[in-house]
Amino acid sequence: MDADGDDSGGRRLLASYVMRLRLAASFLTIMPLGPRTPALPDDVAGSFGLFPLVGFIVGAALALEDAVLALLFGSMIRSGLIVLTLVIVTGALHLDALADTADAMGAGVDRDRALEILRDSSVGVFGAIAVALWLGLEWSALATLDGPARTAAIYLAPGLGRWAMVATAAGLDYLRAAGAGSFLKPQWSWFNLRVASAIAVIAIIPVFSSRARMAGAAAIGAALAARWFYRRWLGGVTGDLLGAAGAVAELAAMLAMAARR
Repeated sequence: MDADGDDSGGRRLLASYVMRLRLAASFLTIMPLGPRTPALPDDVAGSFGLFPLVGFIVGAALALEDAVLALLFGSMIRSGLIVLTLVIVTGALHLDALADTADAMGAGVDRDRALEILRDSSVGVFGAIAVALWLGLEWSALATLDGPARTAAIYLAPGLGRWAMVATAAGLDYLRAAGAGSFLKPQWSWFNLRVASAIAVIAIIPVFSSRARMAGAAAIGAALAARWFYRRWLGGVTGDLLGAAGAVAELAAMLAMAARR
């Protein structure tokens, strides 16, 4: 009976993590992987810790795409197509968040105005500039890379960016009344960070190098800077602020991979 109970408990735990992975993938990508029935609150909250895993899976798929495109195109065109695919697969979610955050920053120290802008779906001048810079720098950085370093950058950057979202959120207040803030409750916030960090460490091992180490350091630096800035600016985070932190960390990791040694 004990063995049957342990086996049953293991199956339930596995089913719970599969559900959480599906939730994370349905939120971060356009893939229709979400459950047909409402998920348990704990599964919704716990799915946040699996964001990096989805990012690394997306990165691995993009690296495979790049290998196929190498049969037809040079580095510059391939890089543009890879960035385009990333934007499409993720539904431009990170770029929308980056644009909203940049527009809110344009409000300066006016906290209420900044929160109002974050709720507005329209894109202003600051947002448009931020998106254009992100696309240009991501494309340019990737175009300078070739060989194993290029493959590693394509694979690592999306995962490290999603890890930064979890790291930025840990311990900070959620600035909306309800909803997605369940993953920031004390019982989940730091647990999700531990899960996300374990995933990131394991995922880096196959492509570990001095460049990969610098990419990881860049993502950590971006997350720490975002935490400090958001705490001082608004006193917490929203979904858009976390998405923007992820986009910046992803770009920082890509630039670190492309930096001259």
